[in-house]
Amino acid sequence: MTKRIYPPALTSGDTVAFLATSHAAPEGAVEIAADRLRSFGLDVELFETARRDSAWLREHPRARAEDLHRAFADDGIAGIVSVMGGNTAHQILPHLDTGLIREHPTRFFGGSDNTHLHLVCCAAGVVSFYGGQAFPDLATDAEMHPYTRETVERALFETPFGELSPSESWTDEYDDIHDPEPRAWFSAPEWYWHGDGRVEGTVVGGCFEMLETQLMLDDSPFPAVVEPGDVLAVETSGETPLPAEIERFFGVLGERGLLDSLGGLVVGKPETPGGPLEERTAYRHEQRETITRSLEAYDADLPVVFDLDFGHTVPVLPLALGAEMVVDADERTVELR
Repeated sequence: MTKRIYPPALTSGDTVAFLATSHAAPEGAVEIAADRLRSFGLDVELFETARRDSAWLREHPRARAEDLHRAFADDGIAGIVSVMGGNTAHQILPHLDTGLIREHPTRFFGGSDNTHLHLVCCAAGVVSFYGGQAFPDLATDAEMHPYTRETVERALFETPFGELSPSESWTDEYDDIHDPEPRAWFSAPEWYWHGDGRVEGTVVGGCFEMLETQLMLDDSPFPAVVEPGDVLAVETSGETPLPAEIERFFGVLGERGLLDSLGGLVVGKPETPGGPLEERTAYRHEQRETITRSLEAYDADLPVVFDLDFGHTVPVLPLALGAEMVVDADERTVELR
């Protein structure tokens, strides 16, 4: 298990950079998110890419990488927040300087497509936070969900993050920030556990679809950053992959000998195709069964916990990737150290 650096925690009055690593956020979302971060006593600086539209960003991957480098290198920037995910963050990978990131460890927040950047941070030996990006995590709903606010605050100001706990409510309904009508919320299920035992390992991973993309890229950080005994974190997006796709992904990891070497697996609550609650529940159950069946096919005997609150559902837990995670299936606890 490789020990990675926790970037310094933020303090009141620090400045956070907003920048675009992939797509632009919807109109008005950046301003809402910035105001909500200011409520924590922080200042916000909008970098150039945070002001650009998605068409420009798609055509300028080097500019996105330069903004990221400038934020890491600036001693006046204590945290970096991606304005949104998307589908083009992989374009900036050839332009990134892992040495610069290693030399200037700064707390980076982003979900979804930002998986590519978290893997680079992991390769650089720096802990980063999967979640807490401007949209949708910080900007949606009339006010931040209490669970999101509490976990974002811990991710900003505390080291280590500490013990995780499940939220009491959840949703995967899209929230239009310009529509005052609140979205539907549901009672959250308890975490579901598979296997037994206790494991301590570095947690690495991110969005399922982006980890798939990593497997198709040359010289990509994944799965090279995964070491024996590590804990793999995976969650699926609104693309709602079918069981066959999930089975193929875990099958590839199994053929590479990765599943058998893992210490544990944590799975985020998946975004579903929508519809009645029973259909959403059925989708989650089917995904869970597909993953456990895939592990059993490769005799991967490891503790697994499903339905954690990181990923594309709400509320959001910014997961400290690269940190040491303790998964205790006997005590039913998960802790970040």
